[in-house]
Amino acid sequence: MGRMFKILGILLALAGIAVFFIDKSKGSEIPLLVGLFIIFVSKEKIEDERVKILKSSSAYIALIVGYGFKLISTNLYEHQVLSFQLVDINLFLILIFALAICIYYLRLYFSWE
Repeated sequence: MGRMFKILGILLALAGIAVFFIDKSKGSEIPLLVGLFIIFVSKEKIEDERVKILKSSSAYIALIVGYGFKLISTNLYEHQVLSFQLVDINLFLILIFALAICIYYLRLYFSWE
């Protein structure tokens, strides 16, 4: 059952990426956001303490890195170095979930323990 949710999340995320870049209307980022959320919270084949600790600590790291990126990009936008600013909460959440998923799977499959 967890595998079906992960596949659903991947399909929603892929469709959401296409919709996000093609459709510029308000709310077009919702399928991508929901897909990333489903991927992040879906269960693994073996759900043990290590997986839970990796997921929660990856979310913490992603939140810190994402907020740091938001602060730096806002500062660079104010000094006219960047031409965009991260102001929409949905885009910030997409950044957080994408970072959390990347950090989690990097730590899960490339750990030296």
